[in-house]
Amino acid sequence: MEKSGNAGTPDNKQSEQIVYGRNAVIELLQQKPGSVEKIYLQFNTSHPKLKEILITARRLKIPTGKARMEKLTELAGTAKNQGVCALITSVTYYSLDEVLANPRNTAPLLVILDGLEDPHNVGAIIRTAEAVAADAVIMIEGKGAPVNATVHKASAGALSHMRVCKVKSLVRCLDLLHDRGFSIAVADMEAEVNHTDMDWTRPTALVMGAEGTGINPEARKRCDSVVRIPMAGCVESLNVSVATGVLLFEAMRQRLG
Repeated sequence: MEKSGNAGTPDNKQSEQIVYGRNAVIELLQQKPGSVEKIYLQFNTSHPKLKEILITARRLKIPTGKARMEKLTELAGTAKNQGVCALITSVTYYSLDEVLANPRNTAPLLVILDGLEDPHNVGAIIRTAEAVAADAVIMIEGKGAPVNATVHKASAGALSHMRVCKVKSLVRCLDLLHDRGFSIAVADMEAEVNHTDMDWTRPTALVMGAEGTGINPEARKRCDSVVRIPMAGCVESLNVSVATGVLLFEAMRQRLG
């Protein structure tokens, strides 16, 4: 456990995933910025070192969040956290090139998450992606929920098997996939084409937007197929993880057929 000054070592179950204390977090950002999943700071960030941490994190595109001291104490396992906790990733991220160079399927199937905020949804999607033998789940740096203990639990162990990538730009990622012959698909309840009428047997990247906001307009312009999931009841839409499951299992049905 890294520490500095009067930053102590927590005794909770997350001790190996949390670095706390101003000097310790600053050192972490200087030496191992790629290991930081998210930084939580107290609401009052007037202290010079907390400002330095916030500015550095934004420059490095590391997600940050405000938290009450009670939450920081819970994360660190001690009240002597100096108003900051850094969540360390326990996931080995793959590059997109690594995934494309060693595909799991003859026609690769990718799932791209554009800033999903609920870690339960992220974990559930990773679990489903592994169930259908997708090639990778791709996330956008600096957007969405961190891959934390909640994601691990919601994935029910799938995170240990599914390759997870992080890319700096969704738009550039989609442009690259287009150049590699991928079809880009997105779901929209206003679409005219049912998801069962789309050809999922070719190399495909499924883009799922954030809860409530969807995918950004520039990325949407790059989508080749916009499909809808037919609904017969009174609800207008599905939870994003449920919708992803419906789409991925249709892809698997077609591919197995």
